[in-house]
Amino acid sequence: MVVLKLLPHRKRNGWSLYMTFLAETWEKTFGARESARLLETFGAGDFSELRPSPKLERVVSKAIEGESVTREDALYLTELFPKEVPFLLLAASAIRNRSRGKTVTYSKNVFVPLTQLCRDRCGYCTFKIEPGEGTLLMTPEDVVDMAEKGAKAGCTELLFVTGDKPELAYQVYRDALGEIGYQTTAEYLIDMGKTGLEHGIFPHTNLGLSTPEELSEFRKSNPSMGLMLENISERLLKRGNAHHGCADKVPKLRMETMEHAGDLSIPWTSGILVGIGETFEERIDSLYALLELSRRYGHLQEIIIQNFNPKEGIKMEEYPPADFLEMLKTVAISRLVFGGDMNIQIPPNLNNRNFTFYLTAGINDLGGVSPLTIDYVNPEAPWPQVERMETEVSALGYELRERLPVYPEYIDERWIDPYVLGKVRERVDERGYVPVN
Repeated sequence: MVVLKLLPHRKRNGWSLYMTFLAETWEKTFGARESARLLETFGAGDFSELRPSPKLERVVSKAIEGESVTREDALYLTELFPKEVPFLLLAASAIRNRSRGKTVTYSKNVFVPLTQLCRDRCGYCTFKIEPGEGTLLMTPEDVVDMAEKGAKAGCTELLFVTGDKPELAYQVYRDALGEIGYQTTAEYLIDMGKTGLEHGIFPHTNLGLSTPEELSEFRKSNPSMGLMLENISERLLKRGNAHHGCADKVPKLRMETMEHAGDLSIPWTSGILVGIGETFEERIDSLYALLELSRRYGHLQEIIIQNFNPKEGIKMEEYPPADFLEMLKTVAISRLVFGGDMNIQIPPNLNNRNFTFYLTAGINDLGGVSPLTIDYVNPEAPWPQVERMETEVSALGYELRERLPVYPEYIDERWIDPYVLGKVRERVDERGYVPVN
């Protein structure tokens, strides 16, 4: 890879060579007009105007060479001028390419909103409904129908998403659960995960706060699970902020659930929300909280950098979202913080116009896309077609591969229940990906 040969400590004119290479690559890949637009994002009219400061050169050189990025360095990177950001992207790309190679992954899923009732009142949510506004919960027959349709369509992931503990807030929901033989949403999800597995599709459950006992049961059918940290700052719980009135968004409690998952060796997906009123410092502190969790347990298989997009009718309808440059910085800094071994994802449907460009910021995964269902959390944002993803990823010189909800490096006895592991191994090739037909 050319960028790996242009390390900044070798020659000062290495940066000029890199900028020439970048100019040629962007124009070839994105076209002259889009390349010019991207340059404007960086506050430049020509690539020759771009130069790193001595401090930036030192920081990115250390990162490229494999040294840990300190919190102080990460905070410094948040304050880069637009013309300096391409050098941050260079470092992120070099780190990703060295460890992850030229492979970009995605999963093919069926999105299952088991219930959209929720006891939380997040300022950015369109997922939550109240009784009378829709179905209280999906029936077991509904889940079986979606699992069968998903398996028939070639999907490998049954993505369960629910509101947080609605049984603690709504008697009518408790009654509905009781009528089908359950007391909690967790109990119901555990059984539905087993049902999905029996129908040839792997459950990946995002329940919310969970006990060790619940997680142990989930592990018997889920090869992986997930819970977004969103942000480590308790300030966001205060009145007027995004997490006010959200008992399940207390950072300490979310971290405890993920610690329980680490104790049980459950491959785990987490990440942060960008643009919900947090400062860049709070964003960085959230990344380092997840980094420490990963170092302690090793079970974090993936970090999602998810941008908030305002929607009509929510409390934060008029809230300004993070702009493209801010997202690029956040994604690239995440790669430097976690190094090359972590899988880093941005949701392509929330960045539909420019998701491919985040490859230059160090991502190696494009998340789950569905041929059957919408994104119920972001219903206004359709999934990109896999054919388009393949075309755009290939244009940048990368290979797009489908994965299961669990990443290849976690497909072994330490991380997956033996019964589930047997089924996982039947569905992957020698590299741990879904075989290419």
